Amino acid sequence: MLNTTSMGVATSSAATATTIDRPGDAVWAVVVARVGDGAKSRLQDVLTAEQRGTLALAMLADVLAVCAAAPALAGILAVVDTPAARDRAAASGATAVADPAAASGAGAMNAAVATGIAAAALRGARTVIVLPGDVPLLSVADLDALRAAAGGANEAVVVGTSRDGSGTNALLLRPPHVMAPAFGPPSVERHLALAYAAGAAVTRLEGLGLALDVDTPADLALLLRAVAPARHTAAALTTLRGSLPVSGDFKVSF
Repeated sequence: MLNTTSMGVATSSAATATTIDRPGDAVWAVVVARVGDGAKSRLQDVLTAEQRGTLALAMLADVLAVCAAAPALAGILAVVDTPAARDRAAASGATAVADPAAASGAGAMNAAVATGIAAAALRGARTVIVLPGDVPLLSVADLDALRAAAGGANEAVVVGTSRDGSGTNALLLRPPHVMAPAFGPPSVERHLALAYAAGAAVTRLEGLGLALDVDTPADLALLLRAVAPARHTAAALTTLRGSLPVSGDFKVSF
């Protein structure tokens, strides 16, 4: 059941979502990932640059695999920064486009997202689901829940939140240009305000597997404790086993 707040924003959980079909609604995933130099820099105290790149590429592979397995998606658009990431996108059946701002600093994420949205729209997308490449616990059920939360509205925005509720780990936009993306912590309230100002049906969706994005040692520790990390991420974590610290603020057991 949806609970409407005084701001006109609904909150929901994945467990309560029911699908509403929209004939002709071409839904595309837009996945944005950085796996090259500087990827996952906040993990530099526990992983080398090479290890961070390996983990980032593995998580991207799992996100793309889930998208490829989702029957509701008409296509996948990946905005990526390295040849290895482009190869991974191609292997999953995604269309890869170059990240226009991989080394641009502030605002680069939103430029990359805008590029992906525009490319998907040109290919016929009527709804887009924007995803980062570092949400390795993403599931097909998450994607179905995002789509269901949008219901039959002609203009809809669904914000899938991070674990702490402040970050946006998924952003459904119908139509793709209903509002401009405003990623960068804390982005949830910005996205909700922009969606509300655009007159869209707005839902904040919590409790999804995608709520865990891996940016910090604490996030990595949670991922290591996850019941079943996806295949590529699990393999990457196995290779890192011997190099991860086991004392101090970052404690890992295998």
